[in-house]
Amino acid sequence: MQLSRLRTAILSILLRALAMLLALLLFFVARRFFFPGRQPTTPVKVPPLPPQAQALTQFAPDGARKLSPGKRILVGVSALALIALIAGGFLFSVRSYSGTLAQAKTSPARATQAVLVRPAFERGIIYPQWSQNGYGTQDTVWQQDIATMKTQTAAQWIEIPVLFSQATSSSTTVEVSISAPGVQSFTEGIERAHALGYKVFFVPLMQVRQPGGWSGSIAFTTGEQAQAWFNSYWQALQPYIAAAAGEHVEQMAIGTELQTLQQTVPAPFWNQLVARIHSIFNGMLTYDMNWSSLNQAMPNWLKNPALTYIGVSEYIPLLNTPTRLDPAAMPALWQQKIRPQLDALAITLDKPLLITEIGYRNSADTLYRTWEATSTAHADPVEQAGAYNAALSNILRDTRIAGSFFWGWNDVGMFAIAGQPAVQVLHQWYALAQA
Repeated sequence: MQLSRLRTAILSILLRALAMLLALLLFFVARRFFFPGRQPTTPVKVPPLPPQAQALTQFAPDGARKLSPGKRILVGVSALALIALIAGGFLFSVRSYSGTLAQAKTSPARATQAVLVRPAFERGIIYPQWSQNGYGTQDTVWQQDIATMKTQTAAQWIEIPVLFSQATSSSTTVEVSISAPGVQSFTEGIERAHALGYKVFFVPLMQVRQPGGWSGSIAFTTGEQAQAWFNSYWQALQPYIAAAAGEHVEQMAIGTELQTLQQTVPAPFWNQLVARIHSIFNGMLTYDMNWSSLNQAMPNWLKNPALTYIGVSEYIPLLNTPTRLDPAAMPALWQQKIRPQLDALAITLDKPLLITEIGYRNSADTLYRTWEATSTAHADPVEQAGAYNAALSNILRDTRIAGSFFWGWNDVGMFAIAGQPAVQVLHQWYALAQA
């Protein structure tokens, strides 16, 4: 948009300048013709005209031989008016050009609109529920709020997580969490989302119930244990996968933040899981790795062609101290610290990336220890909105990133953006992406 406007303004200036030069040339030609000035004093011998020509000159009107004073004045005024008109157009073009430059400086989102319009970009948001009736028709708050969420954020995708759990990091038994929706409620949530025009991204989350447990710490010492875990995981997921397939869900993650398993379990176990899911689910598949995996060697199974994208839970901290940063400085810092890591992963795997989870707390230290859900710092919605703007201004410029899903709308503690300025920021960028 900016380049197009500058080219138009420059072309306008050049055309008007050319027109002015032509007008000046015409003026001097007219002056030379109609105002010949003093005649030469040296006598010039002119051959006599033929009799026919002499006869014609006798009947020629005086105006053909000499312009009257009134007409001379009229011609002069007309030429000057033409010059004034062209000069005025030239000055208007200069002013228009200056205005275009000023607008390019003050409106970066509008100036780069041509670059940022990406209709296929997955403009997503997450609104998780933590009950057996979650997402279903009995969950009236969620069913109503996702309509408001779509209008206020311009999101076109909704991520629907389902929580699974196991007792310890070494347990081989995976269960549906007591905080997970039932299959019927899950199905009703998908139907409601589709009815509102959302595309749905189904994401299984893993919980380790032991104190300090995390999905990334799940690990096994033998192949038999690993096979037992993958079999149990598949059995727990299968009813939800079947429901998602029956409702034509567009996208699914095969797992989320299983950091140790992704690095240590041999590829055949993972490829078997992908094949099992793909045998039921025909939508796009991805795997969601944690941001802390980015500095590790990538296992070959991530290049499985059945995985359309590789996802990243992006919570890379931008600051090493719990301080507040001027929002104007955030985009450049995001570009410097985060974007190169994401681009390097996409190049290594030769796949587009999805930012399958990203969020920022409503706190003055939102850029410090970004993954933590709580903080003792005071609420700072301006800082949260600034972090959203920094992320989106980089993500949408990066064609290696196919989409983003923000954690989240509500029921996510200090990460919630409902009613906060970050909503307007999200709408600004998401609406631009689909223009």
